Amino acid sequence: MYIAARKRRFRRIKNGDLTHFHSRLTPIVFDRIESLQQQMYAKQLPEPLDIILVTSDYYLSLALTEHFFKFQRTHVCVNLEEAEVMLQQTPQPRVFIDLDGVSEPAIDVLNMIRQWHQTWPRLNMMQLTACRCMEVARLIDAASIFPVVERRLRITDLLILLTQKRARQDWSIAQDGSHLVPLSKREWNILLAVAKGESLKTIAASFHKPYHSVVYTLGRVAARIGAGNNKSLIHLLNKLSCASSSKV
Repeated sequence: MYIAARKRRFRRIKNGDLTHFHSRLTPIVFDRIESLQQQMYAKQLPEPLDIILVTSDYYLSLALTEHFFKFQRTHVCVNLEEAEVMLQQTPQPRVFIDLDGVSEPAIDVLNMIRQWHQTWPRLNMMQLTACRCMEVARLIDAASIFPVVERRLRITDLLILLTQKRARQDWSIAQDGSHLVPLSKREWNILLAVAKGESLKTIAASFHKPYHSVVYTLGRVAARIGAGNNKSLIHLLNKLSCASSSKV
């Protein structure tokens, strides 16, 4: 009986002793495995982006990624949905949108940009377009607070504008010499409805405004961008509602 008690005591001490060879090894092995797992997961985490470029123009993306921003982490997106997913990361990257290089109509792109600005007020963005029509350029410029850059400039001039935080070109000046004021929410919603093909009477009824108020708003916007009259403004909106409409 005494011998059996000694055996039980020996087994209890042997299994519970931290100085035992196996008990010393066990925590070390698990610590090493955990350390290797943490290193593996850390390598899998993507590094934050510096720039998001939205375009399907291969030559533009090649010039920006391989020359202008060669040493920055740049991701090229072909649509706005992909870019919106990228914008949710922290820190938020800069965004360059090529209005001529997306499949969506320019009016829809501008509407999405306005929504992004409400979601992320500190968004840093630039819009690229080959505007051959000054009125369209002014309309795009007034649609949001983000600067519009002519993509057909010389390389040196384009580089200077793209590296500035707030680049403004000549079309930001209104007809009277003052700077263009961004379109208000009500003005933009009216222009958006016109671009969708709704009649002025329908727009007035949906906004609960008199008919002459909608006509006056269109005339005021037309004067600010130098379109001349409401008919010319409606014609410009129709161009922006078509794919690749910024090339006008």
